[in-house]
Amino acid sequence: MMTTYQRKKDYPTKKKELMEKIKKNLESHKNVAVVNLYKLRSIQIGELRKKLKGQVVFLGVKNKIAEKALKSTKYEKLSEFIKGQSLLMFFDMDPFELNIVLEKNQVYLPAKAGDIATDDIIVPAGNTGLQAGPVLSEFKELKIPTRIETGSVFVTKDTIVAKKGEVINEKLASLLSKLGIKPIRSGLSIKAAYFDGLVIKGEDLKIDVEAYKNNVIESYQKAFKLAYALELPYPEILSLVIADRYNKAKRVAVKAGVYTDETIKDIIVDRESKASVIRSLIK
Repeated sequence: MMTTYQRKKDYPTKKKELMEKIKKNLESHKNVAVVNLYKLRSIQIGELRKKLKGQVVFLGVKNKIAEKALKSTKYEKLSEFIKGQSLLMFFDMDPFELNIVLEKNQVYLPAKAGDIATDDIIVPAGNTGLQAGPVLSEFKELKIPTRIETGSVFVTKDTIVAKKGEVINEKLASLLSKLGIKPIRSGLSIKAAYFDGLVIKGEDLKIDVEAYKNNVIESYQKAFKLAYALELPYPEILSLVIADRYNKAKRVAVKAGVYTDETIKDIIVDRESKASVIRSLIK
Protein backbone atom coordinates (compact mmCIF):
# COMPACT_ATOMS: atom_id res chain seq x y z
CA MET A 1 0.00 0.00 0.00
CA MET A 2 1.37 3.43 -1.04
CA THR A 3 2.02 5.80 1.86
CA THR A 4 1.27 9.57 1.88
CA TYR A 5 5.03 10.17 1.81
CA GLN A 6 5.39 8.03 -1.33
CA ARG A 7 2.55 9.87 -3.11
CA LYS A 8 4.18 13.22 -2.31
CA LYS A 9 7.48 11.92 -3.60
CA ASP A 10 5.94 10.66 -6.87
CA TYR A 11 4.04 13.90 -7.60
CA PRO A 12 7.12 16.06 -8.35
CA THR A 13 8.36 13.24 -10.59
CA LYS A 14 5.17 13.44 -12.69
CA LYS A 15 5.51 17.21 -12.94
CA LYS A 16 9.11 16.83 -14.03
CA GLU A 17 8.16 14.29 -16.69
CA LEU A 18 5.44 16.61 -18.04
CA MET A 19 7.91 19.50 -18.09
CA GLU A 20 10.36 17.38 -20.09
CA LYS A 21 7.62 16.40 -22.57
CA ILE A 22 6.75 20.04 -23.17
CA LYS A 23 10.39 21.03 -23.70
CA LYS A 24 11.02 18.06 -25.99
CA ASN A 25 8.07 18.95 -28.20
CA LEU A 26 9.04 22.62 -28.28
CA GLU A 27 12.42 21.58 -29.63
CA SER A 28 11.07 19.13 -32.22
CA HIS A 29 8.28 21.32 -33.68
CA LYS A 30 8.31 24.78 -35.25
CA ASN A 31 4.94 25.89 -33.96
CA VAL A 32 2.88 25.55 -30.79
CA ALA A 33 -0.67 26.57 -29.89
CA VAL A 34 -2.59 26.98 -26.65
CA VAL A 35 -6.01 25.42 -27.12
CA ASN A 36 -9.23 25.87 -25.15
CA LEU A 37 -10.90 22.72 -23.82
CA TYR A 38 -14.22 24.31 -22.79
CA LYS A 39 -17.21 21.95 -23.18
CA LEU A 40 -15.07 19.43 -25.02
CA ARG A 41 -15.96 15.77 -25.21
CA SER A 42 -13.16 13.22 -24.95
CA ILE A 43 -14.46 11.49 -28.09
CA GLN A 44 -13.85 14.70 -30.07
CA ILE A 45 -10.20 14.80 -29.01
CA GLY A 46 -9.84 11.13 -29.94
CA GLU A 47 -11.23 11.73 -33.44
CA LEU A 48 -8.92 14.71 -33.99
CA ARG A 49 -5.91 12.74 -32.80
CA LYS A 50 -6.65 10.17 -35.51
CA LYS A 51 -7.20 12.80 -38.22
CA LEU A 52 -4.04 14.72 -37.38
CA LYS A 53 -1.83 11.76 -36.51
CA GLY A 54 1.76 12.44 -37.58
CA GLN A 55 1.02 16.15 -38.01
CA VAL A 56 0.05 17.36 -34.53
CA VAL A 57 1.05 16.32 -31.01
CA PHE A 58 -1.66 16.83 -28.34
CA LEU A 59 -0.51 17.34 -24.77
CA GLY A 60 -2.77 17.96 -21.79
CA VAL A 61 -1.02 20.24 -19.30
CA LYS A 62 -1.21 21.73 -15.84
CA ASN A 63 -1.27 25.50 -16.21
CA LYS A 64 1.58 26.28 -13.81
CA ILE A 65 3.82 23.62 -15.35
CA ALA A 66 3.12 24.87 -18.87
CA GLU A 67 3.82 28.47 -17.86
CA LYS A 68 7.09 27.42 -16.25
CA ALA A 69 8.15 25.44 -19.34
CA LEU A 70 7.43 28.37 -21.66
CA LYS A 71 9.14 30.92 -19.45
CA SER A 72 12.44 32.36 -20.74
CA THR A 73 11.87 30.85 -24.21
CA LYS A 74 10.74 32.43 -27.49
CA TYR A 75 7.27 31.04 -26.70
CA GLU A 76 7.01 32.95 -23.39
CA LYS A 77 4.19 35.27 -24.56
CA LEU A 78 1.94 32.21 -25.04
CA SER A 79 1.87 31.75 -21.26
CA GLU A 80 -0.54 34.72 -21.08
CA PHE A 81 -3.19 32.57 -22.76
CA ILE A 82 -2.88 29.53 -20.48
CA LYS A 83 -6.04 29.93 -18.42
CA GLY A 84 -8.83 27.53 -17.49
CA GLN A 85 -8.70 24.10 -19.11
CA SER A 86 -5.96 24.19 -21.72
CA LEU A 87 -4.17 21.87 -24.09
CA LEU A 88 -0.88 22.39 -25.93
CA MET A 89 -0.62 21.42 -29.59
CA PHE A 90 2.77 21.07 -31.28
CA PHE A 91 2.96 21.08 -35.09
CA ASP A 92 4.87 22.16 -38.20
CA MET A 93 1.89 22.92 -40.46
CA ASP A 94 0.41 26.36 -41.08
CA PRO A 95 -1.72 27.37 -38.03
CA PHE A 96 -4.36 28.89 -40.34
CA GLU A 97 -4.78 25.48 -41.98
CA LEU A 98 -4.89 23.80 -38.57
CA ASN A 99 -7.56 26.21 -37.35
CA ILE A 100 -9.76 25.38 -40.36
CA VAL A 101 -9.51 21.66 -39.51
CA LEU A 102 -10.43 22.33 -35.86
CA GLU A 103 -13.41 24.52 -36.78
CA LYS A 104 -14.75 21.90 -39.19
CA ASN A 105 -14.79 19.38 -36.34
CA GLN A 106 -16.72 21.52 -33.87
CA VAL A 107 -20.26 20.60 -32.79
CA TYR A 108 -23.09 22.53 -31.14
CA LEU A 109 -24.54 21.49 -27.79
CA PRO A 110 -27.66 22.52 -25.80
CA ALA A 111 -27.11 25.38 -23.36
CA LYS A 112 -27.15 24.83 -19.61
CA ALA A 113 -27.47 27.41 -16.86
CA GLY A 114 -24.04 28.86 -16.17
CA ASP A 115 -22.66 28.17 -19.65
CA ILE A 116 -20.82 30.99 -21.37
CA ALA A 117 -22.08 31.94 -24.84
CA THR A 118 -19.40 30.95 -27.36
CA ASP A 119 -21.04 33.20 -29.98
CA ASP A 120 -23.95 35.64 -30.11
CA ILE A 121 -27.11 33.57 -29.54
CA ILE A 122 -29.98 34.44 -31.87
CA VAL A 123 -33.59 33.31 -31.72
CA PRO A 124 -34.64 33.44 -35.39
CA ALA A 125 -37.89 34.90 -36.70
CA GLY A 126 -40.59 32.40 -37.63
CA ASN A 127 -42.88 29.74 -36.25
CA THR A 128 -41.49 28.30 -33.00
CA GLY A 129 -43.83 25.30 -33.08
CA LEU A 130 -44.83 26.12 -29.48
CA GLN A 131 -48.46 26.49 -28.51
CA ALA A 132 -49.59 29.82 -27.04
CA GLY A 133 -49.82 29.73 -23.26
CA PRO A 134 -47.54 30.21 -20.26
CA VAL A 135 -44.50 30.14 -22.57
CA LEU A 136 -45.44 33.62 -23.80
CA SER A 137 -44.30 35.09 -20.51
CA GLU A 138 -40.85 33.55 -21.08
CA PHE A 139 -40.56 35.25 -24.46
CA LYS A 140 -41.73 38.53 -22.94
CA GLU A 141 -39.25 38.32 -20.06
CA LEU A 142 -36.38 37.75 -22.49
CA LYS A 143 -37.65 40.62 -24.70
CA ILE A 144 -38.33 38.43 -27.72
CA PRO A 145 -41.13 39.95 -29.84
CA THR A 146 -43.89 37.49 -30.74
CA ARG A 147 -47.34 37.15 -32.26
CA ILE A 148 -49.93 34.38 -32.15
CA GLU A 149 -50.98 32.77 -35.40
CA THR A 150 -53.24 29.69 -35.69
CA GLY A 151 -52.53 28.95 -32.05
CA SER A 152 -48.72 28.90 -32.44
CA VAL A 153 -46.14 31.36 -31.19
CA PHE A 154 -44.29 33.19 -33.96
CA VAL A 155 -41.11 35.23 -33.33
CA THR A 156 -41.54 38.42 -35.36
CA LYS A 157 -37.84 39.24 -35.87
CA ASP A 158 -34.38 37.76 -35.29
CA THR A 159 -33.46 38.56 -31.68
CA ILE A 160 -30.08 38.37 -29.94
CA VAL A 161 -30.77 36.89 -26.50
CA ALA A 162 -27.16 36.61 -25.34
CA LYS A 163 -23.93 38.08 -26.62
CA LYS A 164 -20.65 36.22 -26.95
CA GLY A 165 -19.00 35.87 -23.54
CA GLU A 166 -22.18 36.37 -21.51
CA VAL A 167 -23.35 33.82 -18.94
CA ILE A 168 -26.55 31.96 -19.84
CA ASN A 169 -29.13 31.95 -17.06
CA GLU A 170 -31.56 29.14 -16.27
CA LYS A 171 -34.61 30.77 -17.91
CA LEU A 172 -32.80 31.37 -21.19
CA ALA A 173 -31.35 27.86 -21.20
CA SER A 174 -34.85 26.45 -20.65
CA LEU A 175 -36.41 28.44 -23.51
CA LEU A 176 -33.56 27.61 -25.91
CA SER A 177 -34.11 23.94 -25.11
CA LYS A 178 -37.84 24.24 -25.90
CA LEU A 179 -36.97 25.91 -29.20
CA GLY A 180 -34.46 23.17 -30.08
CA ILE A 181 -31.62 25.67 -30.33
CA LYS A 182 -28.13 24.30 -29.58
CA PRO A 183 -25.97 27.41 -29.22
CA ILE A 184 -22.85 26.23 -27.39
CA ARG A 185 -19.98 25.56 -29.78
CA SER A 186 -17.89 22.64 -28.57
CA GLY A 187 -14.51 21.66 -29.94
CA LEU A 188 -10.86 22.53 -29.86
CA SER A 189 -10.44 26.27 -30.39
CA ILE A 190 -7.05 27.94 -30.54
CA LYS A 191 -6.52 30.71 -27.99
CA ALA A 192 -3.18 31.71 -29.49
CA ALA A 193 -0.45 30.18 -31.65
CA TYR A 194 3.25 30.79 -32.15
CA PHE A 195 4.06 30.93 -35.86
CA ASP A 196 7.13 32.23 -37.66
CA GLY A 197 8.24 34.33 -34.68
CA LEU A 198 4.79 35.79 -34.03
CA VAL A 199 2.12 35.08 -31.45
CA ILE A 200 -1.23 35.12 -33.26
CA LYS A 201 -4.52 35.27 -31.36
CA GLY A 202 -7.17 32.67 -32.15
CA GLU A 203 -9.63 35.17 -33.62
CA ASP A 204 -6.95 36.33 -36.09
CA LEU A 205 -6.52 32.76 -37.36
CA LYS A 206 -10.11 32.54 -38.56
CA ILE A 207 -10.50 32.68 -42.33
CA ASP A 208 -13.76 32.71 -44.27
CA VAL A 209 -12.58 30.35 -47.01
CA GLU A 210 -15.54 31.08 -49.31
CA ALA A 211 -15.14 34.85 -48.97
CA TYR A 212 -11.38 34.53 -49.55
CA LYS A 213 -12.01 32.40 -52.65
CA ASN A 214 -14.48 34.98 -54.02
CA ASN A 215 -12.01 37.80 -53.37
CA VAL A 216 -9.30 35.96 -55.30
CA ILE A 217 -11.67 35.32 -58.23
CA GLU A 218 -12.79 38.96 -58.27
CA SER A 219 -9.19 40.22 -58.12
CA TYR A 220 -8.21 37.90 -60.97
CA GLN A 221 -11.10 39.11 -63.14
CA LYS A 222 -10.19 42.76 -62.56
CA ALA A 223 -6.51 42.11 -63.28
CA PHE A 224 -7.42 40.19 -66.44
CA LYS A 225 -9.62 43.02 -67.76
CA LEU A 226 -6.88 45.58 -67.09
CA ALA A 227 -4.20 43.41 -68.72
CA TYR A 228 -6.47 42.90 -71.75
CA ALA A 229 -7.13 46.63 -72.07
CA LEU A 230 -3.37 47.33 -71.93
CA GLU A 231 -2.61 44.39 -74.26
CA LEU A 232 0.06 43.07 -71.93
CA PRO A 233 2.18 40.31 -73.53
CA TYR A 234 0.94 37.34 -71.51
CA PRO A 235 -0.07 34.08 -73.31
CA GLU A 236 -3.66 34.10 -72.02
CA ILE A 237 -4.00 37.78 -73.01
CA LEU A 238 -2.22 37.70 -76.39
CA SER A 239 -4.37 34.88 -77.79
CA LEU A 240 -7.55 36.91 -77.12
CA VAL A 241 -6.06 40.20 -78.36
CA ILE A 242 -4.86 38.57 -81.62
CA ALA A 243 -8.29 36.97 -82.18
CA ASP A 244 -10.02 40.31 -81.55
CA ARG A 245 -7.70 42.22 -83.90
CA TYR A 246 -8.09 39.54 -86.58
CA ASN A 247 -11.90 39.78 -86.46
CA LYS A 248 -11.81 43.59 -86.63
CA ALA A 249 -9.39 43.53 -89.58
CA LYS A 250 -11.57 40.99 -91.37
CA ARG A 251 -14.70 43.15 -90.92
CA VAL A 252 -12.87 46.18 -92.38
CA ALA A 253 -11.62 44.08 -95.33
CA VAL A 254 -15.16 42.81 -96.06
CA LYS A 255 -16.61 46.34 -96.04
CA ALA A 256 -13.77 47.57 -98.27
CA GLY A 257 -14.22 44.65 -100.67
CA VAL A 258 -10.72 43.28 -100.26
CA TYR A 259 -10.87 39.80 -101.73
CA THR A 260 -8.91 37.10 -99.91
CA ASP A 261 -9.49 33.46 -99.07
CA GLU A 262 -10.72 34.55 -95.62
CA THR A 263 -13.05 37.34 -96.83
CA ILE A 264 -14.58 36.11 -100.09
CA LYS A 265 -17.49 34.21 -98.49
CA ASP A 266 -18.34 37.08 -96.14
CA ILE A 267 -18.17 39.63 -99.00
CA ILE A 268 -20.59 37.58 -101.09
CA VAL A 269 -23.00 37.22 -98.14
CA ASP A 270 -22.71 40.97 -97.40
CA ARG A 271 -23.33 41.99 -101.01
CA GLU A 272 -26.22 39.55 -101.37
CA SER A 273 -27.81 40.99 -98.22
CA LYS A 274 -27.50 44.56 -99.54
CA ALA A 275 -28.88 43.52 -102.93
CA SER A 276 -31.87 41.92 -101.20
CA VAL A 277 -32.63 45.15 -99.35
CA ILE A 278 -32.43 47.16 -102.62
CA ARG A 279 -34.78 44.70 -104.38
CA SER A 280 -37.35 45.00 -101.60
CA LEU A 281 -37.19 48.82 -101.77
CA ILE A 282 -37.67 48.83 -105.55
CA LYS A 283 -40.73 46.61 -105.23
